[in-house]
Amino acid sequence: MTEPTALPTLARYREDYPILATSVYMNSNSMGAMPRAARTALTEYLDAWEREGVEAWSQWPSVMDQTADGIARMFNGHPGCTTLNQNVAFFQAAVASTIDWNQAKREGRNKVVIEALMFPNVIYVWERFAKLGAELHLVPSDDGIDVPTERILDAIDEHTAIVPLSHAIYVSGALLDVEAICRRAHEVGALVMVDVYQTLGCVPFDVQQWNADFVVGGSHKWLCGGPGTAFLYTRPDRLPALAPMTTGWMGHADPFAFEPAPIRYADGAWRFVGGTPSIPAYYVAAAAQRNLHEAGIANIRTHNLALSRIIVERAQAAGLTIHSPLDGERRTGFVAVDFPGSQEVSRALIEERFKHDWRPNCGLRIGPHFYNTEDEVHRFMDRVIALAGRSTAGR
Repeated sequence: MTEPTALPTLARYREDYPILATSVYMNSNSMGAMPRAARTALTEYLDAWEREGVEAWSQWPSVMDQTADGIARMFNGHPGCTTLNQNVAFFQAAVASTIDWNQAKREGRNKVVIEALMFPNVIYVWERFAKLGAELHLVPSDDGIDVPTERILDAIDEHTAIVPLSHAIYVSGALLDVEAICRRAHEVGALVMVDVYQTLGCVPFDVQQWNADFVVGGSHKWLCGGPGTAFLYTRPDRLPALAPMTTGWMGHADPFAFEPAPIRYADGAWRFVGGTPSIPAYYVAAAAQRNLHEAGIANIRTHNLALSRIIVERAQAAGLTIHSPLDGERRTGFVAVDFPGSQEVSRALIEERFKHDWRPNCGLRIGPHFYNTEDEVHRFMDRVIALAGRSTAGR
């Protein structure tokens, strides 16, 4: 199938991202370009703090809710079911802490099914819960690029408590069949938590169609919202029964009452907030969402597929290795390109302000976004191919 051509209409957003004037920026899969609106948003935060002092807290919870619901709108999430914190590791631990692992072990339902290519951050968290009785089952990959859906489905059985899952594998961009995995997990009474950090903002998906129990992700990649804003969406019918052990004063039903323990959990998603939130980051994340909502994730996807096809074709023609699925529909927004000496070439590219990132067992991750152009992709690939040829010739 011929993939669609890029949409030149999206080029009008370029002026909103200052770094595009001084670099070829292909690193939105790792950290999106800063929008000009981020500086204005931080000024709004500082103005409120300067003007109101501690009373600014009266408006900050609404900033959190608006930012969280803005994220949820991108994947058809129910309003009021998303909350924010600093990072996904916290939310992974908070969800893990809602499970009574002693009881789960006694009942023989303590299995945690994770793909072996999951971002290590997540596996670190779940491995620690093995001390409490969780039993990790890592589903292996044959090629370091993908994990077969059938292999994941076969690993999910009546002993499974939860499946922490990636929507896209971080070393290759390969998309997993989340809907099929959710369906299988629910057949045996297991929960599913989907990490969409690698896809939200460049790949459309519908959380209600998936029927996922939890969705986690963050703002600093394709959402261009900078670090410090992670989110947790919880299926609304799940929320009332969840009592996270990882908690804090802002997860209380009335945090400013300062009641003695035990905690009385907040209604809804706020029970997962934990301690004092990073309010400045949420101002920035909210401002960064505006262009993505306006452009539309479906349009962004069409644009990205067209630009990514150029990367694939140029790399193949030069004899470089593609460490990603070749079919764009099976891949998130970046293409992994590898060759001997790729790490040294990566350093040279960055010095020349060709922005991207490099990962072991992956190579260069090249992630064009809605503000990039075909010309930029060709310029980037011209330089990659030239430097790769020199690197190979010198070996």
